[in-house]
Amino acid sequence: MQKVAYILFLLTVVVFAGCLYRLENPYFTVRQSGLNWVDIRQYDMTGRKNNVRVRMDGNGIVTVWDGASERIGNPFANDTKKENWSDLRETRYNLSEEDILLVFQNLVNNGLLVKHEKPLFGSPYSTNETTAIFVSANIQNKMTSSPDPVFNEELLEALKMTVMMFYTPRPRPPAQRRTITAPQ
Repeated sequence: MQKVAYILFLLTVVVFAGCLYRLENPYFTVRQSGLNWVDIRQYDMTGRKNNVRVRMDGNGIVTVWDGASERIGNPFANDTKKENWSDLRETRYNLSEEDILLVFQNLVNNGLLVKHEKPLFGSPYSTNETTAIFVSANIQNKMTSSPDPVFNEELLEALKMTVMMFYTPRPRPPAQRRTITAPQ
């Protein structure tokens, strides 16, 4: 009988240890690490504004890309014949480790690593929204990424504010007119 109780105890410990990963708290104090990163992609659904991508690394390097180029969302894009291929601007900032830690902590506190439920009906973002924001991150080996736009209001506001910290909007250049002349 004692042997059966011991085996049941070991089995309980093994099952609980396997579930421990799923029970981790998504709200935690972020520690400094060069391996932490967050990648925010903001797309304009109307086509009137630039798309923006903000990449923040744990070592304090923040890179901002903006423009209409496909390379904003896909760094492996290779269609160089597209009209807006070169519409890309890159800006880099160097923050202190303490400052980038505050940005990461704000995002974690606003639910960056929480698994959010999708809405039951309609599109994941409201129909009156003109932007869609996507986020991928790795904070202390806790990862998040989704093919769907962020629709959680608290997280969405925190991501918009983070993008606004580093991105200064610039007007889109007017479409360049191409004049074709017939050969003489």
